[in-house]
Amino acid sequence: MISHTILVVDDDIPLTKTIAATLQQAGYRVLSAHTAEDGLVLASVSKPDLAILDVMVPSMGGLELCRCIRASSNMPIIFLSALGEVEQVVGGLELGADDYMVKPFKSPELLARIKAQLRRTPASTTPNHLVFNDGALEIDMQAHQVTLRGQVVDLTPREYDLLLVLASNAGRVITTNELSQKAWGISQSEAGDNIKPYIHYLRKKIEDDPASPTWIVTVRGVGYRFAEP
Repeated sequence: MISHTILVVDDDIPLTKTIAATLQQAGYRVLSAHTAEDGLVLASVSKPDLAILDVMVPSMGGLELCRCIRASSNMPIIFLSALGEVEQVVGGLELGADDYMVKPFKSPELLARIKAQLRRTPASTTPNHLVFNDGALEIDMQAHQVTLRGQVVDLTPREYDLLLVLASNAGRVITTNELSQKAWGISQSEAGDNIKPYIHYLRKKIEDDPASPTWIVTVRGVGYRFAEP
């Protein structure tokens, strides 16, 4: 029986595969990402029990990823670092990481540190299916439902997928191209024309004043930013 889910975020693909194989053999479920941004989406949507982060993962880096995760989760975070990055690791620990390991490392040590962190972590008492909840707007991934001040918001599947990606990236700017790719798998050339009308539809359904949005904010020339809870 798989007891915990581990998120591994590292741009070293062979190393990530090695870590994933080690963890799977030990009975863990593994989620992998090779950019900090993809790691943040997985952390927000899938709610893993522990995250292993490379300090230098592109593009916003492991430190910023740690800060973003820690803003909404108490999951244990273990940093991976090369020998010359001690100051960065210290910075990561100050941001809320729980441990760090220097590359290269032995698999038994990694497993031991994971087990130690999971033993120290109390079982969560909050629903892990809530992607976003600021007291007014709530997105429940398990129920596939969005509520606004207690009232269910009627969204189409495409609107829901778009909102889910926006909310999973709350607090950071997400480009139009990235948004369309993650939500619908649409290519860059089609992104702008497809995104704009759906942003308009979403604002009409969740914003008090769609002309002056609170949650879905346009970052001119770049994309959109969803407000943090």
